[in-house]
Amino acid sequence: MKIILCLIRALLATLLFYCLSSSAWAETPFVLDGKFNDWEGRASLDDVQGDGGEGDDFKLISWGTNENEQKLYFMIERYTTADPAVVITCRLYFDVNSNGKYEDSIDKYVEIVYSPARADSGLVEVQIRTISGKLLENYRGNWGEGYAGGGEKCEFAMPMSTLDIYPAQPVRFYLSNADNRGDRLPGRGDNLWAPFPSRVKKWQDTAVIFMIWLIIVIILRRHRIWIFYYVWAAVGLTFILIFLLRGSPLEQGLEYVAGLAIHNMLSYFDIKTYIFDKAPGTLLVLIEIDNSWTTLDIDIENSGLLEMCIFAGLLLFYPAYGRRQKFLYVTTGIALVYLINMLRLVTVIMLIHWGGRNMMFLAHTLFGRLVFFVLIVGLYWHVFTRPSLKKNKENVENG
Repeated sequence: MKIILCLIRALLATLLFYCLSSSAWAETPFVLDGKFNDWEGRASLDDVQGDGGEGDDFKLISWGTNENEQKLYFMIERYTTADPAVVITCRLYFDVNSNGKYEDSIDKYVEIVYSPARADSGLVEVQIRTISGKLLENYRGNWGEGYAGGGEKCEFAMPMSTLDIYPAQPVRFYLSNADNRGDRLPGRGDNLWAPFPSRVKKWQDTAVIFMIWLIIVIILRRHRIWIFYYVWAAVGLTFILIFLLRGSPLEQGLEYVAGLAIHNMLSYFDIKTYIFDKAPGTLLVLIEIDNSWTTLDIDIENSGLLEMCIFAGLLLFYPAYGRRQKFLYVTTGIALVYLINMLRLVTVIMLIHWGGRNMMFLAHTLFGRLVFFVLIVGLYWHVFTRPSLKKNKENVENG
């Protein structure tokens, strides 16, 4: 009963804190305002100087999404020009079905015209077109630097629905000049990205769900309905932990540490990767065979947070252990789950790097999950199954 009281106090304190602060854990969103502080440390890809013409020599492209908003945000930066007011016209090409071709009917391109004609701001015009040139939508706004600020950066956004992209769908893109003959970013190949805008939590709903879960837990325990008590308590706690920790500083910390560790591990295998300060868990990986880039987002599954919550929920209400044993197994098990997930990610990345993007499906759904499954089954066997079998054997022998 003491462990339930401790859990109740901790969860109530957490719920109270976050219900009072609806903006808790919110990341700085992208805002189209012609100011670029919100792009610092975000996922990006840079280019060398001198491979483009005057005014259209790309320096960097950056990308990202906002919470609860199904839009793709981009920022383009060019190298300094002699005339900062010169207009640049460029295109973002999207391989929507991610088959390596940019000529299918579903594919799109976005034409961007950036005119830093004013001192304080630059006009950005965006046209979304089918690959055959049919205009779908167009937008314009003062989303760029003015010539007084250097005339180097512009930002814009586009709805995912207009591009026929749904959340978590892999899509390839690259940036080029309007004639597709000048500068290009990346210089060869493209970048693979699976944008997934996260959702903001509704803490009032969480409080209601938590109270319902808690009342049923108490009723089942008082009436000693142990099977239903364990299932309801363990599964309910798992979902509550996932909901509370999703998008939290803890998850971001796990993602950042995993990204940093994998980045360093892959360097020993000469696999080139980039990580970003303001995009925790985002890895930009160079695929050797395709000579292209892939954006890998370490999310709730790959960070290990999902499996950690499941493991903690099952173990904290497991009747075979005392409080000290539960604490020991929870802390040790969580650390092992985290390492298992990192090993899975390293396996997936290495297979994609050496086998090409065509290996992505097999690497993620087969080999990566096979590594995870074998190791996690071993962990669960040691923590749950073996002690139960041992106890049953002792009961039979003493019977």
